[in-house]
Amino acid sequence: MEKQGYGKLVKDRMINEILADLKKRPNFFITNYMGSSVADLENVRKSLKASQSTFFVVKNSILNVVLGQLKLEEAKKIVEGGVGVSLSGDDVMATCKALVNFAKTHEKFKIKGAYIDGKPFTADKIKEMASLPTKDALLSQVVGGIKAPITGFVMVLGGVVRNFIYVVDAVKTGKEKAAPQVQQAQ
Repeated sequence: MEKQGYGKLVKDRMINEILADLKKRPNFFITNYMGSSVADLENVRKSLKASQSTFFVVKNSILNVVLGQLKLEEAKKIVEGGVGVSLSGDDVMATCKALVNFAKTHEKFKIKGAYIDGKPFTADKIKEMASLPTKDALLSQVVGGIKAPITGFVMVLGGVVRNFIYVVDAVKTGKEKAAPQVQQAQ
């Protein structure tokens, strides 16, 4: 009897810890790790550290209870086989890229789906997201797009001013050449 009580206590504690983690960081990815070595899983954890993300392995029954309590019934459909969960840090795109890059080099590691901002994402959508430029790259493209017309406008204005100066200079030079001829004629 004591073992059953202890086992239930451990399961309840695991459920509560995962629930607390998912409430703090609601963006998560569900993966299948079956066939991956312990070293491979450590490598995925290391690759996720840069994006302040975590990865852990969890029993399907425990994850299904957690997803049920969070009312994420859709996510329960992809919980099968050996399941790993990655909780994303602030930069979801970095987590996405890290997982997709890892899956490319480790054929047994599969991304099954994700929940980002409360919406389900398929593995194909996650791969699409990973192919997008980073947030910093997108911001620099936007700034470059805003800067280009302004730079062009300044160059055009500079050209108009430069041409005006050339015309004024040519008129001045023409008058200076004409002035000695007028004085000689007098």
